[in-house]
Amino acid sequence: MNAKSRRHAAIQELITHEQIATHDHMAQALAAKQIQVSQSTLSKDLRELGVVRAPCADGGFRYTMPADTDTTQRERQILERELRDYVTGVDRAENMVVIKTMSGHAQAVCEAIDRMEWEEVMGTLAGENTIFAVARGAAQARSVEARIRERSSAL
Repeated sequence: MNAKSRRHAAIQELITHEQIATHDHMAQALAAKQIQVSQSTLSKDLRELGVVRAPCADGGFRYTMPADTDTTQRERQILERELRDYVTGVDRAENMVVIKTMSGHAQAVCEAIDRMEWEEVMGTLAGENTIFAVARGAAQARSVEARIRERSSAL
């Protein structure tokens, strides 16, 4: 079993058997299993596994694996989380939508948008903190902008 597969298996086991609410807590739990992981690798692993934060009865949150194994649903959850957690702004010019993210998160948000295969989006390009999404026309760009605004908590 390679290192990534081992990490993924450990993450799934921890989520199933423990209440883990933060990246720090997850990193500590993995370290207890002799698995060292950087913040960026852990974020990527959680995203790849489709891990989401769900509310607990006590008012807190915990990481969970999505109950629905439908790929589209899981990718939608990933996109929702990426937009909610990392988008800081969105603007539009004709058929171009410019999406601003926290530094270092444009690639992940862009990938999530691409995986959704929105009909309106012809293509995307991401830098460090900016994404350019080209829509088929001005009306489609307005639709993409609206989708992003309604899903992002920062806007």
